[in-house]
Amino acid sequence: MSKKTKRILLGIYIVALFSIVSSATLAYFTYVEVSNVSPSIKSTTATIMDWLIFDIGKPIYIYADNENFGEGMSSLSDETIASANLRVVNNEGRNKTYYYNVLLNIKNNEFSYSTNSNIAELLIKIYNPDGEEVKEIEGLNYTTSDGYSGFDITTASGEYYIAQNYEITTNDEIEQNWQVEVIFVNLDTSQDINAGVEFDAALEMKSVYTIS
Repeated sequence: MSKKTKRILLGIYIVALFSIVSSATLAYFTYVEVSNVSPSIKSTTATIMDWLIFDIGKPIYIYADNENFGEGMSSLSDETIASANLRVVNNEGRNKTYYYNVLLNIKNNEFSYSTNSNIAELLIKIYNPDGEEVKEIEGLNYTTSDGYSGFDITTASGEYYIAQNYEITTNDEIEQNWQVEVIFVNLDTSQDINAGVEFDAALEMKSVYTIS
């Protein structure tokens, strides 16, 4: 059965906010046509202190139309790498530990299931800094759809913690990477119900506290 996908678009804006100890990074998912250039806002301090910086990486960009998303065609996906970077100074070679949270905040979601059996159409996959796939997030269902696995966010809304109080520790400098992939699953059925709908979410990383 053919699809009339028309202009289904997934773009992610990325805005990074930098500060000492208290930090936040937002990566915006939104159904609007955007460039692949990520805007950024940076702030620094003149004081020589530890710094913890979060960076979501490049925008994820998925565009589905009749040329690339139809019967017999592959699903569409894109990915990015989010990172937490810690540098410790003036700690005389001793380790210093910080903790941070990673969460998905879905602010607006107009997606619907196009099948009576509610097969997942929008998936998110996440790998932690050890390279292990995250398979448990409270409130989200980890599932497999047409051979693709991930958390079903087709109709999800609200905030979901990917990690809480995640430890990052060093006596010098360290980087932790989180791999994030979004998949728009081609079900080989009509998915016209999701043509032109809006999906607005943010991936957030926030420091919580530190131990000297």
